[in-house]
Amino acid sequence: MVKRNKQTEVEINETKNNTDEFTELELVVGKKVIGTLQQEGDSLVSVEFKSGKKRTAQSIDEGVQMIIEEYNLHDA
Repeated sequence: MVKRNKQTEVEINETKNNTDEFTELELVVGKKVIGTLQQEGDSLVSVEFKSGKKRTAQSIDEGVQMIIEEYNLHDA
């Protein structure tokens, strides 16, 4: 049996906590938040998954990739 890939749209939204020095983004699938990213200045990115686990990433792009991978493994 072959499992087909299904298209899922992921939105990246800025939160109200966003400033010039602090970046906070939410990843949303449908109407569910699947993770958040926070970065202060040029420091490492704090990644929080829907499950509550936290990790760090080198960049926003890497953090987005981590959240999408976690979502695909456990929720999709």
